[in-house]
Amino acid sequence: PKKLSDEDLIDILINYGLRPKDAEDFTQTIRRIRRLVKWYHSNGKDVKEHETRTFLIVPLLLALGWPEQKLKIEWNNIDITFFEKPYSKENKSSNKCIIILESKRLWEGLSYGASQASTYASKYPKCNRMIVSDGCCYKLFERKASTWNYSAYLNILKPKRKHPYEPNVAGAPDVFLSLMGR
Repeated sequence: PKKLSDEDLIDILINYGLRPKDAEDFTQTIRRIRRLVKWYHSNGKDVKEHETRTFLIVPLLLALGWPEQKLKIEWNNIDITFFEKPYSKENKSSNKCIIILESKRLWEGLSYGASQASTYASKYPKCNRMIVSDGCCYKLFERKASTWNYSAYLNILKPKRKHPYEPNVAGAPDVFLSLMGR
């Protein structure tokens, strides 16, 4: 599959409800993340997991429209928990968690993170999506009954409509739409 241009991505996201103004912010954020990933690749070999989460993942979530009030960092051992309503002491029950994101160090590999995230997600009945990311690559898993299926893949540097090697795995648009809560 050929690489998606930023304009293609923006058109897809706007068609699914991203505000045009937010699309501009999203474009700037993606470009900044790409520059930072490339810089880390050439200069910053010692990138910690919390740096990945802070500088690469959370800015993307905010650019996709997630308000800080619906995200909880390091909640119950989960790196990033997405809630359907703003998190509060009254709204912190496990049935309000809708997405779990397990972050890893840049280029650490995402395979181990999937089993770790599925262990966490098993405690949250409304959580039907989990994502494992190193800030550059994102793997999306969706729950079907009690099984987690690998459904989409995103490489921020080379976004594509489909996974480049696995024909049954979707690509960047599906990951972004899931990150938007769609």
